Amino acid sequence: MVARNESEGLMPTSPPKPNTLAVSWFYGEHQKGTLILKPKYQRNPIWSIGQKCFLIDSLISGCPIPQVYINIKTEGRGKDKKTIYEVIDGQQRLRAILEYIGEEWALIATAARAYPVSTEYKNHIDKRYPELPERLQSAIWDYPIAVQEIRGWDDIEIRAMFRRLNYVNERLNAQELRHSQYFGEFNEAVEELAKDDFWDDIQLFSRRDSQRMKDVEFVSELFVIVLDGIQDQQRTLDRFYADYDVVFPRRARYIAKFRQVEASLRTLGKAISETRFRNKSDFYSLFAAALTLNDGSAVVADLSHAAGRLTKLSRALEADPEALTGTPLQYYGSVTEGANKLPKRKARQEILSGLLRS
Repeated sequence: MVARNESEGLMPTSPPKPNTLAVSWFYGEHQKGTLILKPKYQRNPIWSIGQKCFLIDSLISGCPIPQVYINIKTEGRGKDKKTIYEVIDGQQRLRAILEYIGEEWALIATAARAYPVSTEYKNHIDKRYPELPERLQSAIWDYPIAVQEIRGWDDIEIRAMFRRLNYVNERLNAQELRHSQYFGEFNEAVEELAKDDFWDDIQLFSRRDSQRMKDVEFVSELFVIVLDGIQDQQRTLDRFYADYDVVFPRRARYIAKFRQVEASLRTLGKAISETRFRNKSDFYSLFAAALTLNDGSAVVADLSHAAGRLTKLSRALEADPEALTGTPLQYYGSVTEGANKLPKRKARQEILSGLLRS
């Protein structure tokens, strides 16, 4: 082995060895407890049921899937010695396949709306693995997965490889990754909402924001407020994309409520575009505050009476922080040191709800 220095990109002299292993082999090792699907450097599983179904469709229709990387290790001594297969890359694919064989879920109809599934898939909706025809069970059981086998690498080398394998993904920002991963109901809803003229009118997003999908990401965060209230930073965003990828109950109702809040905020006129409330952290809480005034009503809340108060607050916050008192001082405390954390977001919402109501 060569000396290891991740910053220099050095890798072991022993390269991965290509191999092909059937799904049945992975199932057998999983049953024995020797297939490690989640080593400590791997991501948490976040695939939606729709993505899992689309993968199974690839197997039954004979389409290729990406290769898997496995680190082969030997543990124990003497008669207790055993071989461990640690999945470096491909754990979410393998997990989905093993879950389906284990009868944890059935092929769902709504996946056919979100993904370009085959005719074979459409003919077997609602079926679990044992309910498929023998030929399709065999297509899954015998499906050959391309594998790169790694032996004798230590933890530092494995982590370096994991980063290298995911380097392209890391260059994409979080929202670009979501866009490449989710195709269904939630993604369609937020991308539709991000095209509303409202965003151009209040000048919330730059051209660069739109180029890198930061506008869609922020609209996603706002949409989640409508579904589940204020969140702590972006920690739950991926979960909403996954949970509502294929089945999104009351989607039209949530979209309508979101646009009702947009219409309500329009009544503030230039109190958004010409003040600090075009900053995303401030606008997030303003949106949440406007939602509270529109909740439970089909009538758009007119907020025009509060435009002057918001402008006054924005101007007051331009002063030296040491000179602030009252509401401006309280608001200033909510935008410093972790402005996107849940307590700070809620504090801003309460302040702004009071201003919008008065």
